[in-house]
Amino acid sequence: MKNKKIIIFIIIIALLVIAILSISDNIFSPYVTFRYAKENPAKYVQIIGKRTKGSKITHDSAGFSFTLTDEKGEELEIFHSGVKPQNFEHAEQIVILGKYSLEKKLLEADKVLTKCPSKYQKGKEQND
Repeated sequence: MKNKKIIIFIIIIALLVIAILSISDNIFSPYVTFRYAKENPAKYVQIIGKRTKGSKITHDSAGFSFTLTDEKGEELEIFHSGVKPQNFEHAEQIVILGKYSLEKKLLEADKVLTKCPSKYQKGKEQND
């Protein structure tokens, strides 16, 4: 009886580990290129770039869109149905998580994260 409980417990733990690993493909996706995102529209991806200088942020009732530029200068149109982050205009880098839509020719973002290291650099300089 005690051995059955241990075996069932081990099986449950194994199933949980398998479930977490299958979900982690979406959660822990590494940064990919814009080209990779376009060539793999069914895949959930994470990309990083800068907002294209001079590009407008377009708002409508469905969300907002903007153009992102990667380090090679390639541009990608982004659409996010959520709320624009507060420090979006001041962000040095923007991280996007989502899937590319072949029909709309843009990346539909689930999450838009901003990176603003400059606000931490001032404190670092004072400590040096």
